[in-house]
Amino acid sequence: MTEIPPPPPMGAPMGEAPQPQGKGVAIAALVLGIVSLALCLYWFLSIPAGIVAIVLGVIARRRGVGAGMALAGIITGALGAVLGFVILVLSFAGGSFLDGFCDDNADNPFCEQQGY
Repeated sequence: MTEIPPPPPMGAPMGEAPQPQGKGVAIAALVLGIVSLALCLYWFLSIPAGIVAIVLGVIARRRGVGAGMALAGIITGALGAVLGFVILVLSFAGGSFLDGFCDDNADNPFCEQQGY
């Protein structure tokens, strides 16, 4: 018969478990991507936040930790940056893209109100 070894004394370590690598970069990418998407009307915040989210997402994917969160950060960061860029272009266009519309539709209430 084999004897069962006694249990380790109370409070003794059972062995050091390997600590998993942190997912901080992936979480940061996801948070910045969401911020970039949520604040896309503020292009001066959305574009830099989206770019940083994409970079951090790629770094996290290469490390292999938090791949899902990193991918979500890349996607939301890209969408936020693109929408921010669209808002940037429209804001600098200054409504001049409506000139042709109002020439063809002079009776439109918007065009009458704006004086086009």
